[in-house]
Amino acid sequence: MKKVAAVFRPDRLQNVQAELEGRGFAGFTISDVRGHGQSPETKGEWRGQSYELAVAHKLHIEIIVDDHEVSDVVEAITTGARTGKMGDGLITVTDILQVFQIRDFPALAIDP
Repeated sequence: MKKVAAVFRPDRLQNVQAELEGRGFAGFTISDVRGHGQSPETKGEWRGQSYELAVAHKLHIEIIVDDHEVSDVVEAITTGARTGKMGDGLITVTDILQVFQIRDFPALAIDP
């Protein structure tokens, strides 16, 4: 089993979700995150004062899949998240050693 995680622009969530669900991947976790990467700094304004944002708001998605499903998930996220501009995001894939269902623990351990 693998965990596919991605950080991408918040405005691309509907596209990413539609791509994943369209390929049969309905279960995933989404978190709000902030970070500093290669995307250009943005400017904001508050009470007439301009300021630069030191960190960018992004979304982080995680989905656990079987090994043979990784390429489909990566393609779905890439298709949904890509704008072609710097700051589109990053996808990582890591090995999962074990998965436990909390509801059924300790009776059921799902081995990869």
